[in-house]
Amino acid sequence: MVTIAVDMMGSDLGPEELANGVVNYLHINPEVEFICFGDESRLIYLKGLDRVKIVNTTQVVPMETDVLGFLRLKDSSMYKAIQAVKSGEAQGIVTAGSTGGFLTGSTLLLKNIPGVQRAGFCSPFPTIVKNKPVLILDIGASNQNTAQELVGFAKLGSIYSKLFFDVKNPKVQLLCNGVEEGKGLEETKGAYKILKEMHSDEFDFEGNIEPRDVLNGDCDVVVTTGYPGNVFLKSTEGAAQMMGALMKKAFKKNLWTKIGYLFAKKGFDELKETMDYKKTGGAILLGINGVAVKTHGNSNAYFFYYSLDLVFRMVKSGIVQKIEESFKDEGKK
Repeated sequence: MVTIAVDMMGSDLGPEELANGVVNYLHINPEVEFICFGDESRLIYLKGLDRVKIVNTTQVVPMETDVLGFLRLKDSSMYKAIQAVKSGEAQGIVTAGSTGGFLTGSTLLLKNIPGVQRAGFCSPFPTIVKNKPVLILDIGASNQNTAQELVGFAKLGSIYSKLFFDVKNPKVQLLCNGVEEGKGLEETKGAYKILKEMHSDEFDFEGNIEPRDVLNGDCDVVVTTGYPGNVFLKSTEGAAQMMGALMKKAFKKNLWTKIGYLFAKKGFDELKETMDYKKTGGAILLGINGVAVKTHGNSNAYFFYYSLDLVFRMVKSGIVQKIEESFKDEGKK
């Protein structure tokens, strides 16, 4: 049985919506149980359910919080949920609350796996090749990283890619403003040199990749420092929303465009399925002692269902143990 700690508070749509996701997932997975943290007066849909334990909390981590602010909120749903993973009561946590609080709490309470210099915040991105996502990290856990930390991200990403995308030898590239070896930030150039000389059995280093080529389906893991990674994430989301709005507007222009849409509907349905980011389950903090997933703040029951499934699959895969094994030599240095 896999036990998942769920932070029910802090989402845009409220705990009632997240509760629907919990109920839906319970119905299809008999191997999971939940510890749900939050205001019990708003979790009435979960009361009395088998495999659900409700822990009442009185505080909510605000969207904007610092380290000291988080540590003062010891009776918050997020703090308690992370604490449950630390104590071993649960194997994974999922939250739709504050990203800053999630990163702070997971890093401080769960701590990095020995040998991991910096945990990486990552997410699978859909590409033009159906069912071939690309994993990008770091997408915002920290603004700056060292060359050695980027090398660690390459290792973390390759482990995830092997386990969840079934890639035998992941192709790893560095996000950069040019494909030439001398391009990029100092840490990017430093990581390039280290990766080029590593000859790793865990992945194939293929040099730099420009942002315009990241989603073409050729690469498995893209490594970047946190600041440009987060900019890439938000720029991609904005571009996708704009293209969707423009296409919708174009097909509503007149009768003929509406008829044209009917002929093209099958293709657009396939496109919609390929670009459905909700099925990714959210962003993952790789490299800490536990499974931790941050789902979107505006997650509905559908999205939250996939977030819970992601946590479950990560726990079952033994990814934390596999990262420990991969980094054990680094931990001895």
